[in-house]
Amino acid sequence: MSALRSKNVKTFVNDISNLYYIFFRRFPIFKLLISNILYHSSGNFGLSLVEGEEVVGQYTIYNTDDGNIVKEGLDNGVNVRFKIQKHIIDDVIEKKDLYASKPYKLIKYIPALLSSVEINKKNPVGKYLVGKKVILRQGCEKDLFYLHSWYNDKELNKLAGWTEGKLGTTQLRMNLLKGFGYDPMNLIIETIDEGKPIGTIQLYDFNEVDQSCKLGIRIGDRDYWGKSYGEDAIKTLLRYAFYELDIFRVSLKLYEYNERASRCYLKCGFKYEGRTRKSAFIDGKFYDEIIMGALKSDFISQHK
Repeated sequence: MSALRSKNVKTFVNDISNLYYIFFRRFPIFKLLISNILYHSSGNFGLSLVEGEEVVGQYTIYNTDDGNIVKEGLDNGVNVRFKIQKHIIDDVIEKKDLYASKPYKLIKYIPALLSSVEINKKNPVGKYLVGKKVILRQGCEKDLFYLHSWYNDKELNKLAGWTEGKLGTTQLRMNLLKGFGYDPMNLIIETIDEGKPIGTIQLYDFNEVDQSCKLGIRIGDRDYWGKSYGEDAIKTLLRYAFYELDIFRVSLKLYEYNERASRCYLKCGFKYEGRTRKSAFIDGKFYDEIIMGALKSDFISQHK
């Protein structure tokens, strides 16, 4: 019975997604009624299936680049949840063709939809993200000491493909100010056990149309290399990008000599997508650039 219900919910979600576009193209004024829902949802929803007063199933729906993914159970990170009577789901599945041709007939379900919604508002800008081994947080003045060391280190700069000179305090302080809500979104990687800053991680080049961005990371403290701190930081930030920012794709680039980073990215769910031969001139020599990408659909499927 559980598998059958999950299959019906999957069918319903796919059908209602198609009907959603038809309905709001025809009646855009109604979109104002659900603007609050759209703002907080990030494309992901919790759904409780109800028969009478009894909840008979709970599901999380992730809207991804590869369609809707339905997972049994409610994800704590989902901000918007609905309760839907089973007879409504059955009706939409049975009459989807009718509703597609006459979308006004869906108006009867709007009151039930609005009365059942629960919204847990997003945390304010300035929060931090918690992984298994690290915390990702907004930078502060005390971090300048570490940044001076990490961003004026010749070996670290070569791993990042940098050929520029040293970065001064003014530029580093400006980078610190750009955290949550900015592009680039620069965060400090701090160990949970010791509370020690060990590096930085960024999301940048946000593209709202393509729902994509890029990722960069630098573990500045060599004592924490090869101990999964970078992997945990990347996975923590990917969860934030895919679950809360409604990003569909995160990409990055690295250079042929950075094999350690390549292995880490593969563990985090990135896949090789391309290689540009001898396209980067670094320290007097040409190197291949490697392009890797992670998709929301793959990430959610891997972490079910």
